[in-house]
Amino acid sequence: MFNTQIVESDLRQPFLSDIDYLMTTLENNFPFLGVAYWARGVDINQLAAEARQTIIEQNYIDEDIFWNIITECFEPMFGIGHFLFLPPLEYVRLLAYRDSAEFDFFGISELLDSVHVQSFYHARLDDDILYLSELLSDPEPIITICEKTSVVTVKIPAFSISRTVNEELARNIIEIYPILNEFDHLIIDLRGNPGGWPWLFTDFIVKPLIGEHKTVTMFVFFMDGEYISRFNNNPIALTEWIYPALTPGRAIFGSADEIIAQNDFVDLNKDDINEFSYAFLANIHITPRQKVSFDGNVWLLVDEHMTSGAQMAAWIAKDTGFSTLVGEITGGSYGGARLLSALPNTGILFQFDLFYITDRYGRSLESGTIPHYFNYPDMDAMETVLAMIAYGVY
Repeated sequence: MFNTQIVESDLRQPFLSDIDYLMTTLENNFPFLGVAYWARGVDINQLAAEARQTIIEQNYIDEDIFWNIITECFEPMFGIGHFLFLPPLEYVRLLAYRDSAEFDFFGISELLDSVHVQSFYHARLDDDILYLSELLSDPEPIITICEKTSVVTVKIPAFSISRTVNEELARNIIEIYPILNEFDHLIIDLRGNPGGWPWLFTDFIVKPLIGEHKTVTMFVFFMDGEYISRFNNNPIALTEWIYPALTPGRAIFGSADEIIAQNDFVDLNKDDINEFSYAFLANIHITPRQKVSFDGNVWLLVDEHMTSGAQMAAWIAKDTGFSTLVGEITGGSYGGARLLSALPNTGILFQFDLFYITDRYGRSLESGTIPHYFNYPDMDAMETVLAMIAYGVY
């Protein structure tokens, strides 16, 4: 009996060690533990304690039980700074895209090919692989024209992670440009858009509809963790991962304290950045191109389900004055370079963002973008905009 207890304890130890590894990695590299607490009400230390206790209470545990424990216990963290334990289908998606020049995680190939990662995921693919084509299906915009109210609506359910696909999506939208000047209002509906690269929005919607050059300023804070060190201590080289319009030459690098002292951050949460070592200022330059004849009003419908690239689109639209935002505070989940790591014993992959990005006022993009107008009572964003148009509130 005594020996059996020792064996059971030993069987649990690798899983407890994986929890320890996860927490150490996040505490030293992941900048959103504070945001998770004050913006989302999530205490990751409490989640980790619950996971550890659940593991200890198991009479028997294997990798599948461990997967169920961590995905259930850490579920409140999912989506914050792109944090996620990668399910088998997402692993397949990464395998499909990893050779694309348009899609890459730093060190992704080495991780995906490692023996212990393959051991976990390949044994659990089964029927998931059959749904790969559905997972990789391209999003399609939905365009609605209402001549009676002089409104054109463009619904974009999702961006793609591929620039090529985004350009194909854009061709469908560009078809309405020749007739756009016949209307008074353009409503762009991004509600529920989970993100992807925001090239589609800036290159094919914003740039043709603005009349002058726009500059969007961002500030990026990060820890002095091992994941920065892996990239030759050259954080400026990572700026293109935040947004393709950035180049290293456009970033001004310094210590976090220096950047804070040099700028008036009226919306900065000081508690969040106490442990950040470095920061840089960078600008997104949006230059007009192929100007579309449209002097009407541009509206952007937003909600809490907009994350990642859609969060970026909402922020750019508001910061540049491109459109009037109506709806709910967006969902955030934008921290630039998204990285992968593997739990050392089970091989389970987890992803997280590296950068804490703020607007010019110091407000974290992770906490979402506040719309100009919230939904009217008992109305959704579309109904609210149509009511505003009907009553001339614009």
